[in-house]
Amino acid sequence: MKGKHTTRLMVAALAMLLLFTGCAGNNNEPEAGTNEGKQAATEQPSQSGNDNPDEAKGKDYTLPIVEDGSTTLTVGAADNYYTPASYTQNLPIWKAIEERTGVKVKWDVVPAAQYKQTMTVRLASMKNIPDLLTIPGDPAKLGSDGVLEPLEELIRQYAPNIRKLFQENPDIHNLLKSPDGHIYSIPSIVTGTSLSDPGAFLIRQDWLDKLDLEQPKSIDDWYAVLKAFKEGDPNGNGKPDELPVALASPEAVYFFGDAWGLHLIYSDGWWPDSNGKVQAEWMKPEAKELVAWLSKLYKEGLLDPDYLTSQDDQLSSKITKDQVGSTRVFINRISQYDSNQQKAGVEDVSWVAVTPPTGPNGYKGHAERYGPISGAFGMSALSKHKETAIKWLDFMYASEEGNRFTTFGMEGVTYTMENGEPKFTAYTTNNPDGLNIMNALRTQGAAPTLPWIRHDSGIWSKQPPQTIVGKPKLEEAAAMLQSSIIDPIPFHYIALTPEEASSFKPLHADYTTKLKERLSQLITGAVNIDEGWDKFMKELKDLGIDELLAIRQQQYDRYMGK
Repeated sequence: MKGKHTTRLMVAALAMLLLFTGCAGNNNEPEAGTNEGKQAATEQPSQSGNDNPDEAKGKDYTLPIVEDGSTTLTVGAADNYYTPASYTQNLPIWKAIEERTGVKVKWDVVPAAQYKQTMTVRLASMKNIPDLLTIPGDPAKLGSDGVLEPLEELIRQYAPNIRKLFQENPDIHNLLKSPDGHIYSIPSIVTGTSLSDPGAFLIRQDWLDKLDLEQPKSIDDWYAVLKAFKEGDPNGNGKPDELPVALASPEAVYFFGDAWGLHLIYSDGWWPDSNGKVQAEWMKPEAKELVAWLSKLYKEGLLDPDYLTSQDDQLSSKITKDQVGSTRVFINRISQYDSNQQKAGVEDVSWVAVTPPTGPNGYKGHAERYGPISGAFGMSALSKHKETAIKWLDFMYASEEGNRFTTFGMEGVTYTMENGEPKFTAYTTNNPDGLNIMNALRTQGAAPTLPWIRHDSGIWSKQPPQTIVGKPKLEEAAAMLQSSIIDPIPFHYIALTPEEASSFKPLHADYTTKLKERLSQLITGAVNIDEGWDKFMKELKDLGIDELLAIRQQQYDRYMGK
């Protein structure tokens, strides 16, 4: 894949949503007696429609953006993922950003699980909407409905760092454009994570050594190793309690599809052939082979029998109990799993990453990147502080100094400067309270639920490599995996036109429901695959998979600039 489909367009799973909520009260009224309130009308940019960052003739700004404390922006957010340090406590990096910009932030935080419902209700009523917010739905739809402010002209006029980001990354810039030509959201950028924390299959090297086994290279090797884990008592307790492969979510089992040349996770099972014609991969014969292989694992007890209900905390518990032989997660978990098991008394534990398995058809295997973007953060169309809001966002999100706050935290606490480069301190890499790197950063407000950038190039790329410095197993794993990583087709982020959305969304909801239902039945043996696969394919046809495929083709063609 060439052109826009570059190494900058990376994966995951997940998945992760930036979460912002609004404050109580009328957050869109200018503060009485402030210059911003008096000049509110001048903060509405002229809508010239110029969205070419290379032709932008915007203005730079100086710090502070406004007179100290004269303007308050309301920023909705899921509260800090490190729960003891709420954003309402005026955490160090946000206090420092306030001092640099002069802009006060009023936080309205709720737990992540409550965010979507909370903000959806507010947007429906257009009451209590923060100036800046994570978008709990489709940015293109909310933008065309007048709920969100188009950002491209604000960026052109007032956001030099975001302009620079777009100029250097036209692929990401184009990905953010809605079919109407507007940009309604700013995302986190996660392209750098595949350099330091790619997703991979992890396996117990100490179990392999005990059973005199080599690391599995092919999908057939994987079956043989899992069978040996089940029958060989590698945890040495005399009980058949080993779970050869256990996972953090039901969908993670489909990462094995990489061995068949499928792209079932980050590309959602849609992939173009060599002629650019998008294929529905669950309709391919390779998908049936994968499901049959997974069904064999389940029937023989090689796949965790609880895989359909498994979550990350349950996986971690089973690993700590010395039951799990392999899984599929991001490689940073190597350190966590080793540490947790060592503390539990498994002194010789050694988790390692292995290359993606080659397939039965000779396919070399691959791993899709997580990304390239995550989440959607926008501006209320009702905000009276648009100019200040975009400048604040520009500094916090895309300036080198702002990026250092969000990725490295506070100088002297979580990092120091050495030869002009930020380096993590022991507080971050070997936290006295046992916190991992991200949670150590979150004590200062860094690694936020707001948009932030971990890029693979440019001034925004310094943090990811630092997260594995001094950790040989992680450094070795990250280097080993690079040659097998491929870019996904980020269908989740390619905006649908209103006409496409009206057809696609109900069809896709039914398709997804049927897919989960039938695949679980086929893998667990509730439905015999030889008898049930053709019926399954007919069901997908009857649900309208051809119409879904046609819309995916239109999305892909727009994405590729056709």
